Amino acid sequence: MTTNDDKPSDPDGKISRDTAHAKSNRPTGSDDRDRPPKKAKTIGVDHRSSLSSDSANAKLFHWQFSHAKDSHITEDPDSVAHLVRHFNPNGFLLPSLRNMKKPNTYVKMAVAHAKFAVTLEKRLQDIPRFDELHEVKKVFRELKLSMKVAQDRERANITQLAAAGNLRNQAASLKADFRWLESYEAKKALDASYLDVLVSLKEKWERKKVAANCEALLCELPCLRAKESELGAELGAELDVAVVPSEENDPGGDSGRSDAQYEDGTLARD
Repeated sequence: MTTNDDKPSDPDGKISRDTAHAKSNRPTGSDDRDRPPKKAKTIGVDHRSSLSSDSANAKLFHWQFSHAKDSHITEDPDSVAHLVRHFNPNGFLLPSLRNMKKPNTYVKMAVAHAKFAVTLEKRLQDIPRFDELHEVKKVFRELKLSMKVAQDRERANITQLAAAGNLRNQAASLKADFRWLESYEAKKALDASYLDVLVSLKEKWERKKVAANCEALLCELPCLRAKESELGAELGAELDVAVVPSEENDPGGDSGRSDAQYEDGTLARD
């Protein structure tokens, strides 16, 4: 049987439950002879190879946090509890180092754990709170809205510039059309003036032609009169020659001559 004197105690005077339970279940007497002897622990290559094989077969432990809420992970009680339960709470008593196989390793692990906790607390202090994130989101939304308004204004300005360019092109084309119309009207007026000049020249030429014809006729009139007188004289002479034998045969004399003259339609001239 085991007594309390055989039970090891920690520096604080508390009995380790694991060691007490192990001693109470330890076989005594002849049972020790029947048990096979324990294998000696090998330190070196075999021990490291077994550790490497165990570590290769075991899955690597890692923490995976997923947070799909709108608030930060440090302000969510469930997520904080999930994060904190991996650390020791306040007032936790470290186990006794007397019965540990590698106390130095455990001490290093505890120191590293404490440093990690301090570093994590510092990092958590640097993380912005929910209200700060809300302000940042608010500013981001305002900036995004103002950027959208600026983009819409820029698109409207581009559309207005395109419309202004089209209006400028239309104005230039209309100005060119007006210039062509003005030149056409000027040319048309010049053609009308030229036509008026030509019409007036034609009228003057026709009047001058008529006057020239009249003058030519007037110039020919004396010649015609002279020729008429010559022809009349010749005709009178011929009539006189023809009348003289007839008077000898006709006692009527003058009456017969006058009748012959009236029949010919000519009058004798002095």
